Amino acid sequence: MKIVVSLASPAEIPKAVALGADLIELRLDLMSDDLSSVMAGTGGQCTLPIIATLRSREEGGAFTGDAEEWFSTIQPFLDLVDYVDVERKFRKFARMIHYQPLQVVASAHIKYMPSPDDLKAIERDLREYGDVPKIAVTPSSPRDLLDFLEFTLEAERPLVTTVMGEEFRYARTFLPFFGSEWVYCHIGTPTAKGQYDIRELEHLQELLTYR
Repeated sequence: MKIVVSLASPAEIPKAVALGADLIELRLDLMSDDLSSVMAGTGGQCTLPIIATLRSREEGGAFTGDAEEWFSTIQPFLDLVDYVDVERKFRKFARMIHYQPLQVVASAHIKYMPSPDDLKAIERDLREYGDVPKIAVTPSSPRDLLDFLEFTLEAERPLVTTVMGEEFRYARTFLPFFGSEWVYCHIGTPTAKGQYDIRELEHLQELLTYR
């Protein structure tokens, strides 16, 4: 399991590194500063892999532009990051991102719980254009969560799975035990509902793996 610390400001990168992050996610859609200053704050100060994410409102973020605006916003960061999170509706830009060469986190954030067959179809679709599929779902019952755990356990690797919202947030702590390779957290200000602070997450992981 690798810990991704999701940030709304590059000024928080040193703190995230000090607290034990394995990767940094920059949530560009949540940054109120001019993005040219964000670029200046990103360059050269992080030795960890960086994920650039411009999350659309439809998938839980704040970005409201079209596909061309999405890419024009992301493009200046391509020399500064290692991964780009690409939702399915922006997939036409994945090939250009791969030319950098960067890895694509092909993501789907779903505000309901897909059926097991639909989950497999979503995974296949994400693998068609991405290197690391990321699937976030919104369970409505413990049975939904069991189905999601089974999917995570049996799916091809690499894979990142997580849950949206507060009700089943505890699943974030043990999905890695079923094969999810990354877990997203924060260092003071959540960038998504249900995220744990990295210190909480590390403590919970320690308790769960105590022998």
